[in-house]
Amino acid sequence: MATAGGSRSGVSRAAFALVAVVLVGCLGGGVSVAEIRRQKNVQVALRAKWAGTPLLLEASELLSKERRDYFWEFIGHWKELDKGSECLTAKCCAQKIVEDVRSFLSEPLASIFEFSLTLRSASPRLVLYKQLAEESLSSVPVKDDALEQISGSGAVEGTCCWVDTGNTLFFNSDDLHKWLEGSGKGATDSTGQPELFDFDHVYPRSNITAPVAIFYGAVGTKCFKELHVHLAEASKQGKVRYALRPVLPSGCQATSSFCGSIGAADAVTLSGYGVELALKNMEYKAMDDTAIKKGVALEDPKTEDLSQEVRGFIFSKILVRLV
Repeated sequence: MATAGGSRSGVSRAAFALVAVVLVGCLGGGVSVAEIRRQKNVQVALRAKWAGTPLLLEASELLSKERRDYFWEFIGHWKELDKGSECLTAKCCAQKIVEDVRSFLSEPLASIFEFSLTLRSASPRLVLYKQLAEESLSSVPVKDDALEQISGSGAVEGTCCWVDTGNTLFFNSDDLHKWLEGSGKGATDSTGQPELFDFDHVYPRSNITAPVAIFYGAVGTKCFKELHVHLAEASKQGKVRYALRPVLPSGCQATSSFCGSIGAADAVTLSGYGVELALKNMEYKAMDDTAIKKGVALEDPKTEDLSQEVRGFIFSKILVRLV
């Protein structure tokens, strides 16, 4: 009896252990299936190959398409470093930019502007300005006292703002002021001036016969305001034809205000090109392709088989009798 009781208890323990293992396996399997179901869909975003561009500069470009004067008024609003200093997040900066733009545009146009800013549609134009800026640094000689700033690749290290006059680059307001005084006295050589394009931002009512000065810089940086004020005043006096190409060179985010650098750190996501891959169950039908491999043409899949019985009728036999 003792032996029988011990065997029954051993069987009970084994059965209990088996049930516990089965329950754990089922629960574990349920969790893994749930995780697989949660990860079923895959979202894909297409990012641009070029580096990020500041949202503030994109906003100025979009405004210029509506009216060129709006561009310069917007630049005047944001040239101060403390502009938008109350913002601590990118969302706050974007809202601040849109609020300022609404003072220029009517409600329908303001909504279109906000949509275009969300799409980052002006980013390619800023990439073009950046390419022109790189060509400016590599192709134009600088003053002798700035040679120590030039790296072996020909680019000026740490330079965030400069003025290109075709023959010389100016990186500070003192040298620029001397050149402007000379241009006002007619001592400037008119040959070798930089070329202007239709998309360039030329200061309003500039003297078209005055020497051309192209300013490469980004509103919101420490060096922007001083050079911009000198060029704008000289343009009003007819001394120079001032053109601005908005550029925030690499490594200059630290010299910019917080809102001025938003969007420059990450690559631009191309809106409208997003793709979602939804995995679904697919059913397939087997087909014998041996006849195709042998070069035998199969029947047209659209041709109906009249020899099949349809609700008691075989249409092939009916056609034979009618003929």
